[in-house]
Amino acid sequence: MKAKKKNILVQFDIQVGEYEHSEHYLFDKKMSEWEYCKRFWDIDKKSELDDNVFWDNYMMNAISVYSEKEITNKQANTLKELGVCF
Repeated sequence: MKAKKKNILVQFDIQVGEYEHSEHYLFDKKMSEWEYCKRFWDIDKKSELDDNVFWDNYMMNAISVYSEKEITNKQANTLKELGVCF
């Protein structure tokens, strides 16, 4: 039996140089914080700046998971339509 696709809305905290912002992304399965960051930023090697805060491949920018929440298909479609996440 095929596993049911999930809609996991993840909010990331991102620091690029001195600039801090957040991004949202939809994943189709639940994962660890490291796996979310790795997939979102295509990070090759796990290098932690702090507890569950990860460096990018060049060790110049940092990313962490701020929150994760499973949402319905309807909510996911609305967020996609509004351009909030992909």
